[in-house]
Amino acid sequence: MKIRVQAYAKINLHLDVTGIRYDGYHNIQSIMHSISLCDIVDIELTENKKIVIECDTPGVPLDEKNIAYKAARLFLDKAEKSVGVTVKIKKNIPMAAGLAGGSADGAAVLVGLNKLFESVLPLEELYSLGSALGADVPFCIACGCCYTEGIGDKMLELPSLSDNTVLVITCGGEGVSTPVAYGLLDKKHNKFVDYLPKSIEKIKSSILLGKNDFYKYMFNIFEEPIAKERSAVQNAKTVMLDCGAVASMMSGSGPSVFGVYNDILSAQKVVSLLNEQGYFACVAHPTAKRVF
Repeated sequence: MKIRVQAYAKINLHLDVTGIRYDGYHNIQSIMHSISLCDIVDIELTENKKIVIECDTPGVPLDEKNIAYKAARLFLDKAEKSVGVTVKIKKNIPMAAGLAGGSADGAAVLVGLNKLFESVLPLEELYSLGSALGADVPFCIACGCCYTEGIGDKMLELPSLSDNTVLVITCGGEGVSTPVAYGLLDKKHNKFVDYLPKSIEKIKSSILLGKNDFYKYMFNIFEEPIAKERSAVQNAKTVMLDCGAVASMMSGSGPSVFGVYNDILSAQKVVSLLNEQGYFACVAHPTAKRVF
């Protein structure tokens, strides 16, 4: 038995920190949206009771360090299934880019295994397993558009943006580890002792009312400190804005950047330009909530 699952990348339309928890983790406030850029994850049940990870991209761990491996192990243990699993991952999402590529792969394994076993686990149980794997995994299971808070474990579904919305996703230069990114924020904002989060109401209202002017209110607290560390971030933003983007912002903890465009031709032109400069770049569109 086998199944193919799309592991959709995500972008943050809003990302802020509301404080630091007792356990040292940061509470966040975010609006995330899945996009059509995706890894392809093929999952096959086997009789040898081993979990095997295969990937076409050098540098991806193929053992228990891979989140897809961890997802398979968690699922099989929870569902009490004594079988083997082979997971083949075709990477299209840049790694360590703030696009949740690893989280998307882990989510795809949970979704795929549950389908292979005819929904043996309820959706809430999948979310719970996802939370144990990482803050972005529950969202990558759900997809669409969600408001999230806490450590990413509290989600409120929002209407998805129109799939006619044109996006350009780009990434260049060295990746950014999440711990390093949060360390830069802690230094800049004095560990958020007196930090006042930016209001999220305007962008939430825009999305809820379907106004399609969400891009006017986008915000990412990570952008300023990361842009100082990664010149590719500011360069990508400049290229996008100079080439017709109505808005451009870094996603997650970077260094990926996305731009919002009014037409596909302008988007395709900037993709070609960024590719010529050595950046990964592609046209993408928002995707709707995953159908289970």
